[in-house]
Amino acid sequence: MEFLKNAKEFARNPLGIIALFISLIYGFVSVLLNSSAEKLTENERWPLVVFIVIFPVLVLGAFYRLVTNHHGKLYAPADFKDDKSFLRTLSPEEQESKLEIEVSETLGDLKGAYDEKGNPPPTRKQRRNSTKEDDKAKRRQEHEQFRQDFKVVEDLVIDSLSAELNSEMHRNIGLGGTDISFKAMTSGLPNKPIFVEVKAIKSAITSTIILDRVLYNAVVADKFFNSQSKLILTVVYYFDSSEIGSLESIWQRKVKQCPADVELRFVARKDLPNKT
Repeated sequence: MEFLKNAKEFARNPLGIIALFISLIYGFVSVLLNSSAEKLTENERWPLVVFIVIFPVLVLGAFYRLVTNHHGKLYAPADFKDDKSFLRTLSPEEQESKLEIEVSETLGDLKGAYDEKGNPPPTRKQRRNSTKEDDKAKRRQEHEQFRQDFKVVEDLVIDSLSAELNSEMHRNIGLGGTDISFKAMTSGLPNKPIFVEVKAIKSAITSTIILDRVLYNAVVADKFFNSQSKLILTVVYYFDSSEIGSLESIWQRKVKQCPADVELRFVARKDLPNKT
């Protein structure tokens, strides 16, 4: 009876069903081996022993693949809160942190020196080679310039979507106590919220990691709203439009494989107005 009660709890989401299935299979084999070990010949016991040893390894490999490639499908809508407190506005610190990460991600310098505060005393090696300091200063300047431009780009894209959808936008929306957030969300549409995300890329040879993170966020939001939400992802690129074709094709293919409703748009930076 206790097992049936626990089984009912497990069966509420895909992850629990998988765990229940694994427990049943492994439990049956263990019971069979314990109760019939003396009656089985050595050749009959050997496959059971091999199964008990190999099965956990196979399960680990399967879970690794599920978690890394299909993590958004492992949760049921009941796993998420069903109240408006789940949505919140990011704090100023969180907004700055997210912006800094996105800028560094775009420029490819997540582990660079752009988070340094002030000017530390130069080392002997740095004094011998002032060129490195000049390069670092140039990179910091480039980082700050792009950071300011990206903020302008975000505002332009969100304002444009607000006019297109004829809806006011709530900026910098986070989901509960998670790290998942979006640049904006439409207001006045509680049953069909539309989330907005803006990303920037400076090279046609760009990893899909950026896209993967956004799609995961979209899946979580979609689960919370019972498949009644949508994400508009606008990618602003800073290179020639003739180079976007292959990248757009790859990203669109990944978007089509996503279970959530995601609309992917590509916009050239040159097609957006500059800050006035």
